Amino acid sequence: MNNLTDWDLKEQEKRVIFMEHMYACSGRQDPAHPLHHRYTGLWQDFCIKEAGYAMRDRWFEMQEAIRRVEAGELQPTFISEGLH
Repeated sequence: MNNLTDWDLKEQEKRVIFMEHMYACSGRQDPAHPLHHRYTGLWQDFCIKEAGYAMRDRWFEMQEAIRRVEAGELQPTFISEGLH
């Protein structure tokens, strides 16, 4: 049975590229690293050490924008307004 019917080559390439990025950022390319040559836990480490902080900060930025719109200090804009 062939399960490649819905295979998305571009998506798989993006996953590999990003996994290599996470691997390099983790320092695992160093032979002295305890997880050298291992990809286990890369996503969790990335989420905790890098993406988690960025997403937390983004969440607070969005909450502030909502507060400002509700207070009438900021007018909402919609992506579709610029697309004609």
